[in-house]
Amino acid sequence: MSGSSLLTVEGLTVEHPGGVRALDGVDLRLAAGAALVLLGESGSGKTTLARAVLGLTPRTGTVRGSIRLDGTELLGRTERDWTRIRGRRIGYVPQDPSATLDPLRRIGAQLVEVLRVHGLAGTRRAARAAALPLLAAAGLPDPERAAHAHPHELSGGLRQRAALALAMAGGPELLIADEPTTALDTLVRARVLDLFTALRTERGLALLLVTHDLAAAARIGGTVAVLAHGRLTATGPAEELLVPESSSPAGAPGLRPESPARGPGNGGPGPRPESPARGSGNGESVLLPVGARRKARAASGRDGNSEPTPHPAPEPPHPAPLAVPPRESSR
Repeated sequence: MSGSSLLTVEGLTVEHPGGVRALDGVDLRLAAGAALVLLGESGSGKTTLARAVLGLTPRTGTVRGSIRLDGTELLGRTERDWTRIRGRRIGYVPQDPSATLDPLRRIGAQLVEVLRVHGLAGTRRAARAAALPLLAAAGLPDPERAAHAHPHELSGGLRQRAALALAMAGGPELLIADEPTTALDTLVRARVLDLFTALRTERGLALLLVTHDLAAAARIGGTVAVLAHGRLTATGPAEELLVPESSSPAGAPGLRPESPARGPGNGGPGPRPESPARGSGNGESVLLPVGARRKARAASGRDGNSEPTPHPAPEPPHPAPLAVPPRESSR
């Protein structure tokens, strides 16, 4: 990653009672205005890492290491400190928008409260005036209607956009999105992901996206960090780690890396994942270590110096997903 680090994670270890390590010595850096995708299967530790950055590790858990936001150490902060950090410096978009949206209150009233709590609007009238541009920036086509609606009156995609507006209300430096598109259909999913990219570009905020979906990771781009069993097993630019199915070796929809790439400062490769990560229904990519594209081309016979190498395709336990769709601009 280029540029100064906004978020720095060093030697992060999270241990639960019974000696269960959800994270084991993870090092990561995220520059201001950049995107970092935490990619991994269920149980890999990616959500544990995101919650640690938000100061939401359960009290029964033990956290060691360092998490710094623009040089400020976050570990050991009091809950009073966190009320000034969450929402104001770090925005959060959950997988289920109902986790942040009050079902009994109108969307506009919830935005007004956030703006008043963080001291971003002196009066309710000023807060109401500021709420509509936030809803528009979050991609809601009719901000006035959305402001007067209760969450249940909006579709799933619009509820997720409303949750994004709440996360953006405090003007955060860092936006954490934890599986924000899992419950959305393919078209809406692509639009929401493109909205994250647009907001990152326009507002200069850093994006930390947690996902198991390779298609979502490829669409966001930036830097990808692969987690497995609580350890960082690969990290690097998305275009080097994620290979579209059309570019992978023939008949190898689940190619396993020859060796995991080193994590930054982890002292060596972590354990190999048991199976390759998959996209959720609208795409699949093959995880390759940095610099492995030449080997992939040689194996598929597209490198003029090598003979094609046959790759017997194992029978998948379920139907193979579709190829990663080409990136489209959405309006």
